[in-house]
Amino acid sequence: MPSSRATTIPIVTHLIKQLQPESILDVGVGFGKWGHLFREYTDILASESDPARYKRENWKVRIDGIEGFPQYLTPMHEFLYDRIHVGDMCELIRSLGEYDVIYLGDVIEHIEKDAGRRFLEDCQSRARKAVIISTPKFETGQEDLCDNELEKHRSLWSESDFEAFAGGLAAVADGGTIVAVLAKEGCRDLVCASEWYGDRQFNANHRPMPPFKRWCRWGLVRLIGWRRFQEWESKRQATRASR
Repeated sequence: MPSSRATTIPIVTHLIKQLQPESILDVGVGFGKWGHLFREYTDILASESDPARYKRENWKVRIDGIEGFPQYLTPMHEFLYDRIHVGDMCELIRSLGEYDVIYLGDVIEHIEKDAGRRFLEDCQSRARKAVIISTPKFETGQEDLCDNELEKHRSLWSESDFEAFAGGLAAVADGGTIVAVLAKEGCRDLVCASEWYGDRQFNANHRPMPPFKRWCRWGLVRLIGWRRFQEWESKRQATRASR
């Protein structure tokens, strides 16, 4: 669907604040949530010390997007983004220039694995600082949604898939969502901020979830289904937060 899991918001926005990009490419803009967040944590945040930055005509960060389904686009997108390129992301990326950060929010699972690897290579070659990716850790069985055949899930990715790339690092945000970074030299000591795991370095020394815990979560997902697992996890976290 033209949205993504809320659990990735604190992690991705924290990474953006560390990277301090002057340009961002949001691949698969969908509803436009990340356009809002990227604009807020760049130009709007900067308006605390430079009030003029709050006005659109004074924004300094270039935020572009790619969208394969033009029916998702609204006047809101026109306001938030500098430019949105409509078409096949795998083809468009080769015609675009460089960006400090390229963000793939729940889009890589919508293409086949081989095409996905080539796409990540193309993104990495055009990112000055980092490529940030979020994707489901477990198979969701998602088919066409919102009258959009592009919404079908066609591949499933693991942490090791991303760690195979130069500068590739990955962590599991909530037991069911992978957040990965393909970081360039000079940007590899990023901190992953997560309510569930606490701050930790996105580096080769990060400690993964214990195998037994991973196995239990995987078994629960298989038993009750991904959607019910998400509902259960949300209630569990809310209970923990209220203590």
